[in-house]
Amino acid sequence: MAILKKLLPLFTIIFLIILCGCGLYYDYGDSSSRSDNDASSSGFMVKEVVDGDTIILSDNSRVRLIGINTPEYGMYFYGEAREVLEAMVLSREVVLEKDISEVDKYGRLLRYVYMDDLFVNLEMVKRGFANAYTYPPDVKYTEKFLEAERYARSNNLGLWEKSKIDIVKIDINYDASGNDNLNLNDEYVIIKNIGTDSVNIYGWTVKDSGTSIYKFGSYIFEPAFTIYLYTGSGKDGECKFYWGSSKPIWNNNHDTLYLRDKEGLLIEIYNY
Repeated sequence: MAILKKLLPLFTIIFLIILCGCGLYYDYGDSSSRSDNDASSSGFMVKEVVDGDTIILSDNSRVRLIGINTPEYGMYFYGEAREVLEAMVLSREVVLEKDISEVDKYGRLLRYVYMDDLFVNLEMVKRGFANAYTYPPDVKYTEKFLEAERYARSNNLGLWEKSKIDIVKIDINYDASGNDNLNLNDEYVIIKNIGTDSVNIYGWTVKDSGTSIYKFGSYIFEPAFTIYLYTGSGKDGECKFYWGSSKPIWNNNHDTLYLRDKEGLLIEIYNY
């Protein structure tokens, strides 16, 4: 079973590559959202896939797929997300659709990407290789991305595969008193052990809906104990850990926390 579990991501990638070659995609709904009246441009060949949400075109333009976020280098499912996107678009002609913003702070074009009739951004979320991540003002397909994420989560696809650890309850104090930037340690995550077993949290990670991530070292989490993870700096001690961030992590209006075990499997998710 252990060998089979490790091979499952590879089987998934091979399966998707076969589907891409045949031009067939299982779909819970319509993958294509672009209308003929949308501002779009075509005739671009994808010459490189950087990661699960960034591609390079034949004219050397870098394109960030908007509305989604995929694992960064070194994170769980980074390789799988990159390889699946390669299977979809590498050396293929794509159509780009702009929302509101032109480029991000890195100079990458912010676009929705289509390959034939496939809405690539949406497909990545539906397959569980990306999470929905819409950032104003580029919110045209927010509801579609959220629907796709719910589908992937309900089917335990990709990033949403569940860990066997089911002893935690999460809360967040996301709105610090006063100026958040001046009171970083009043922003904190609360993780409670509501089970009856002790567990070593070595390698567990806490991540927001963007790219901020914290990794725990070795620590025995006892039943009925509560861990506090503070955004700012301090000295780690009994049940207290410090992210060491120089700015707030958690948005005050809405955000998502992902808690994963050392294998990268999802322990718990917390939305607000």
